[in-house]
Amino acid sequence: MKIIYSCLILIVSILSCNFSRKENNADKQKKIVSKIRLKTNKSEIDTLWVSQNDTSVFRKEEFMAARPCSKPELQTRYELISPKDNAYYFIYDDQGKLFMEGKYTSSYTYEGITTNNGNFYNTKNYSYNDDGVLTTIHYMEDGRNLKTESYDKKKKLEKIRFIDKKTGETTKIEFYDDGLLEKTRYYTSFDQYTTVKARN
Repeated sequence: MKIIYSCLILIVSILSCNFSRKENNADKQKKIVSKIRLKTNKSEIDTLWVSQNDTSVFRKEEFMAARPCSKPELQTRYELISPKDNAYYFIYDDQGKLFMEGKYTSSYTYEGITTNNGNFYNTKNYSYNDDGVLTTIHYMEDGRNLKTESYDKKKKLEKIRFIDKKTGETTKIEFYDDGLLEKTRYYTSFDQYTTVKARN
């Protein structure tokens, strides 16, 4: 009887430990980043650190995205509820990883044309693999694609793809080996390019 009682205590203890670990993991997944640094002089701007899963900051909406020749997929989009004009945001995803950073502006002027749709026009977007390792940083300038940096599993720079802001086409790709520039491809058209090796 004592043996059975001891076994029951051991089982309950194990289940309690597993339950606690699951709760801790759930807490980590639901971690909300929230921080504000207000400007102290005219040369600074307000800076905010926020999370997509913070319902006081973002409105979450799920929708079915349909693409030609493919099955509709369930996707999620987030909308800032009350964005702060001219503030710099660091936005984190549901797993607490930095997803995007950039300045929000209610209006933006580019080449003499003013857009009054509030948005992030100059940003850095971060992508990660399934293991949570950084794979790419994509830059946007004036609301247009500018360049994409790709990183290897050791977090070393692998290549940089430069994009023409007006046409969206690739202008050149720099390849790196162990963090050092190895060669550069200069594109004259979509699939035509010349390669120049770096002088290291």
